Amino acid sequence: MLFESILMIRGGLFGYEFGLKLIIAIFAVFLCYYDWRTNNRRLDYFWVFLTGTIIWSIAELLLQLLGTRVLQEKYLFGIDITNYLWLTIPLQAMSEGAFVAVFGVFVGDRLMLEEKRKEGLSILIAYISVRYIIFYIVLFSMGYNYANVKIGDPNIPSRRDMFTLGSIIFLSILIAPGIYWFIKTDQTSRKRGLYMFYVMIFTITIWTILEWLTGQRWIEIGIPNPDGTYSNLQRAPPLIEFLAIAYDVIVEIVLAYLPFLAIPYLLGLIKSE
Repeated sequence: MLFESILMIRGGLFGYEFGLKLIIAIFAVFLCYYDWRTNNRRLDYFWVFLTGTIIWSIAELLLQLLGTRVLQEKYLFGIDITNYLWLTIPLQAMSEGAFVAVFGVFVGDRLMLEEKRKEGLSILIAYISVRYIIFYIVLFSMGYNYANVKIGDPNIPSRRDMFTLGSIIFLSILIAPGIYWFIKTDQTSRKRGLYMFYVMIFTITIWTILEWLTGQRWIEIGIPNPDGTYSNLQRAPPLIEFLAIAYDVIVEIVLAYLPFLAIPYLLGLIKSE
């Protein structure tokens, strides 16, 4: 175990079908527009979306260029876009990063206000029901489940080394502004960030559990080779798998996405109320 890498595996539709990512990105823009229309033309969500897209595009580009994340074929509604990084990386950033942050703020803002709490809960329940539960019920009906994962399959859509030195340094730099802002900001803004945190960790936890149950996500361990491949790939022991997935949810997603709100505040693009 000492010389083995811990690898996050992403399988199934969300790993290679970028049509889903495009739909999610469009939904994120709609949420930004809806809030702009209904809240005195405020641009808060657009700044969160733009910040998340830029930062996560840089992160994805580095992951792929450095070989930390190994991706296979990518399709947009059946069209092969594997070699079009200018398209695939922004779509990943918008759907996997910016959208999560925007949705967290959107629902969190409404849960924070008593008069809008029912609206926030309704949106949250509807979103989880439609995107997560129904989607994964379909996958279950198609025979996808955690017992059928293919350990070591070279055609897995995404295999990522979770603990390379570069990724840890980048993640630390990324998380720092969010923690700094959360400590230094005023009480109202901190409460807004806290509600965003709650919504993100709730939705991402459900998403990750359902992905694990349907064999869309799991953890492997293996020995890295000089050519970027891995030898002796095995399913990680249950405790290692649990801890690695928990780390992914809490640190690599929720804490890493909090700066998408914090940075616009720090730059004065979003004003404290």
